[in-house]
Parts: sequence; structure tokens; C-alpha cells
Amino acid sequence: MRPDPKQIHRDTSAIFLDVDGTLVEIRDRPEDVHADTELISLLEELLALFNGAVALVSGRSIKDIDRIFGGVVFPAVGAHGAELRQATTIAGAQPPEPLPEQVIERLQVFAEPYDGLQLEHKQGGISLHYRRAPELAPQCRLLVGELMSQLETDFRLIEGKMVFEIAPRQHNKGEAIRQLLGTETFKDRTPVFVGDDVTDEDGFTVVNALDGQSIRVGDDAPTKARYALDDVADVRDWLASIVAVNKNSSLQPEQ
Repeated sequence: MRPDPKQIHRDTSAIFLDVDGTLVEIRDRPEDVHADTELISLLEELLALFNGAVALVSGRSIKDIDRIFGGVVFPAVGAHGAELRQATTIAGAQPPEPLPEQVIERLQVFAEPYDGLQLEHKQGGISLHYRRAPELAPQCRLLVGELMSQLETDFRLIEGKMVFEIAPRQHNKGEAIRQLLGTETFKDRTPVFVGDDVTDEDGFTVVNALDGQSIRVGDDAPTKARYALDDVADVRDWLASIVAVNKNSSLQPEQ
């Protein structure tokens, strides 16, 4: 079911947006992802209309989110909730335990001979991207499975789109959304969360429990989301519709 832009009101809703695969297309190399000026302007307009109750929610660090959006500062969740930014101030959640050095070294030794493999270091975790070497997926899966068997229960394995990520168990997008909803800007608003991958399912669970709108982008994979959008272009069109609807000053919240 497609979400109705008219059900999302600037005075009563809070919008949470995943980045890769939702707002911008996924690239072979994470560092090649950049937002275009049209998208940035759209998000700035949305942020102003909703009095700041719009946040970017990503597995990337907040520093990398800022790079993607050309240094424009938005409220944000980074590293699946290990970093939180309300307005312009980064307020870290409880810092996760560092990933053991021997795990990082094993992954580095494994990935080094292959141009198509790339490691992405994160706060308390690490991602192994194999988008440019899909034939290596079985070997990657075998290695991360072995490493996970050696780790304490403080970590979890996330299998995303062409990536394996070892991440702190204590942080996820759902709990990060819940935390932001407790802050002044987002308080007493109904959450709307848009995401495209398995890492977004925690967010959908929390948003559903709060009677919000959970929206999955893309494929027909099993999901807890209650609504769907087709792709990145569809997300942008939908956000533009929300802006257009909310510019109508006569619009009143649904009773």
C-alpha cells in the first residue's frame, strides 16, 4: 500500500529517512555516494516546514552523512544509533565496545588481495562490502560467520545489500528513533520512517508500535513495514508531495 502524503502533517508528524537506497542510489563504492542539490533543497524545505522534525537515519557515521549532503547539517542518526545529532549538536549514545583488533586484522588480510572487496570502519563495528565482487559472497559469509562465533554476544551480524556488517548489539535504528522522539524537537509527534534494507526493520518495529507509518522502499522482501514505495525516485516524488501538501496553510491535522 502506498503511503498518503496528506496523512503526514507538519505539526504532528516526525519524518525519519534512511540514506543509501532510500534517498540516494547505492553505489559500488560507499565514498562515491553524493546527494544532488535538488535533493538537498527538498530536504531543507521539508526540515523548515516540519520545524526541524526530520532526521537522516543511517549505518554510516554522521561525518560521512554530512559529506554526502555537502556539509548541510540535518538531525541525524549515525552508525545504527551509536551517534545521534539533534539539530546541530552530536550527542553520542552510550559508546559501544570496540571491535577486537584481531577481528579487524582478519578481515583486512582477507580483503586485501581483492580489488572488489572493501572494508568500511564504523564506531564499534565494521562492514565488508562485496558489491564489486559478488562471486566472493560465499567466502565472505564463511569468514564473518567464523568471526561471529568467536565474538561475545555484544555484537550482531547484519547481512544487507551486498554487505556483511558486524555491529554493536546495543544500537539499532529503532532505538535511535525512539531516543530522538524523546527530544524536544520530535516529542509528541507521530513517527514516519522510510528505509530499504534489513537494517531498517528495527525502525519499522518501533514505528509500528507507536502507531506511526513504516515504509519499505524497493523489492518484495519480507518486511514489517506497512507501506511501500518503488525506488529512490519514488521516495523523492513522495517527499515533494508532502512539501506541496503542507505548504497549504489551510491544511488541518486529521481528527
